[in-house]
Order: sequence, then structure tokens, then C-alpha cells
Amino acid sequence: MGCCRSFCGILVLLLALLIGWLQVACPQPHPTGLIFATVFTIMGYNKPMTEPVPKNLEAAKKHEGERTLTLASGAKMPAIGIGMCCRPTAYHQESVYNTILWYLLQGGRHIDTAEIYGNHVAIGQALKEAAKRGVPREEVFLVTKVWPEDFGYDSTVHAVERMLQDLGVDYIDVVLMHAPRKLAPLLVWHMYMEGSVDEFYNHGCKNHVACRRNTWKAMSELKDQGKIRDLGVSNFQIDQMKELQALKLAPISVHQFQYHPWLPEFQQKVVEFCHANKIAITAYNSLGGFKDKDKALVIEGLKAVGKKHSRSTGQVLLRWALEKNVSVIPGTGNPKHIKENLGVYDFSLSPEEVKQVDELSSDPIAEDFIFFKL
Repeated sequence: MGCCRSFCGILVLLLALLIGWLQVACPQPHPTGLIFATVFTIMGYNKPMTEPVPKNLEAAKKHEGERTLTLASGAKMPAIGIGMCCRPTAYHQESVYNTILWYLLQGGRHIDTAEIYGNHVAIGQALKEAAKRGVPREEVFLVTKVWPEDFGYDSTVHAVERMLQDLGVDYIDVVLMHAPRKLAPLLVWHMYMEGSVDEFYNHGCKNHVACRRNTWKAMSELKDQGKIRDLGVSNFQIDQMKELQALKLAPISVHQFQYHPWLPEFQQKVVEFCHANKIAITAYNSLGGFKDKDKALVIEGLKAVGKKHSRSTGQVLLRWALEKNVSVIPGTGNPKHIKENLGVYDFSLSPEEVKQVDELSSDPIAEDFIFFKL
């Protein structure tokens, strides 16, 4: 028993030190973000981070084959971005800086992040350095997100002002509502213990529907002020998007959600709704789901298509999304992989090859993927 107490005490102390260090190394306004940072920092222990960018590396021009999606404002969103979430190098501030600089100097122009990822400051620093090397802010398409804990009119305004300051920019190209509902386990516990029917019970807006509406109102006004160019959502369902459309405020320009050939039927309906309403789609997890996604990369049908073009199966999946008029934000801190992802602009799939990938949707691998429906 004494050994257990000593061991547990040491474990608690080490965890407290790690969390304390993360609060300095990866500043977080939200407890959930600190959990993300802790998990991915542990996952990255003793693994290589993103290498520094040579001081004499000059900026490449925007990729000649760059495809774009036109948004409600008329803005052009590059179809291949870089996602700054959910891997160790996205929570290691020096790696974040190096990743963004590598991406921009190699011709990429679409950055996807969120306040909960805790990397806004490092991204802002990389934007400034890239500008010095020949990539002006006006060429960079910057996307970030408001976490549900900040839903509500006043808290959304404060969140966006905070994000502008941390990123060191005058405007943000797209701001998304990160999810329609709160995800924090402790909030679910409070709801159960206190008998509340809604996780926003302790907000001024009182319930999730009113809080989403108030957030959209605030974001629409910030758009009118020029601080945001376009608005969007992430992980929303059709009825939740219709709630916002009914407000007759700023249009929904972008919807970001998990997208690849193995979508369930309810998510396919979301795709159809977005296309019908001229809402651009950005795919995350475009190589597969949250679980066992590497299995998708060894499917023979994908390998066969890739072989025809001398491309990897991952590049085939990214190009398939582009052929569906969907933008992608593959995440990596490896300069070589960044270049390979941008190389997806350099080839195309025939209609027959697109259909061949479509038909993979019936593959049993789909059973390994997890989808959120909030």
C-alpha cells in the first residue's frame, strides 16, 4: 500500500508538472484544449519534431495548378490546405512555426487551425516571417474556429478579438463554429448530476440552440466590420445549418467535416445539402477515419489507381476529394510530405477512376471508422 501511495504521488506530481509546462508552452484558454495538448505531447515523446527551415530558403510562388473553391463572399479558398490539429507537431510551438513556414515557402496558401489547438501565436509568427520572405498575408487563406465553450454573443466577440490578436492579423478569412454541441466529459457529468437537459445551462443564452444563434449573430456583425471575410460551421447536421440560415444573417460559406469514400448515409445527405446550398466543403480525415485509417492506404483498388499515376494511395484519396469539389487539409509536420500533398494539384483522376474509388465505399473497412453526430 505504501509503495502504491509513493508511486501514485510521483505520478500525480509528474502529471501536474507536465500540465504546468503545457500551460506555458502551449497556452490554452480552454480546459479541453489542455487535454488535447497533453495527449498529443505524450504521444510525441521522443519522436522527431519538424526540422527548422533554412534561413536562405526563398518563397515559391503559389502552385501553378492550384484549384480553388469560390465562397459566398466571392473569395477563393485554395483546395489543398494544411491542418494544424491532432498530431504531436501541431502542439509543439517550434514545430508549428516551422511547419507553417515550410508549407508557405513551398507554395501552399491555406492554413486550417482553431483556438483550442493552442497554436495561434506560433502560426502568427510564421506568417510574419513568411511575409518577410515573399509570401504576403493577402495570399494566405487563414481558417480558424470558435470552440463551443465560447458560444454566446459576448463570448464569441471576445474569442474572435483574442484570435485576431494571437494570430497577429487584421482579419481572418474564415471563422467556423467548431461543433454544434459541447464535447467536454465533465460537462456531461454535471448535466447528469444536476438534472440539466442542456449543456449550455450555465451560459447566458441558456440552451444550445440559442447559443448557436447568438454566436452566428456575433460572427455576422464581425463580418460586417471586416474582421472576418466568410463564416462557416464544422461537424453540423442539416437541421442545425437550417437554424442558422433561418436567421437571414451572413450565409454559411464553408462546412468542415470528416469526408472520404466511406461516409455513412447521414453524412452523404449533409454533402448533398451543402452542394445544393452552395456551401463549400472542407474535408478532415480525408485518408480515412479516426481509427485504423492506415488500413485504407493498402486497399488494392486504391493502389491500382495510384500505380497508373505513379502516386501514393494517400495522394489518390486527396485527389478524389478535389474531383468531388471538396477541399482537403491533410496534416503533417514533415516537409517532404507537405510537398507531396501539394503535388496532388499536379495530376487528375478520370471519371472512371473517380467511380472506381466511389465503389470502395462498400469495403468492410468502413466498419472501423468512427463518425460524430452531435
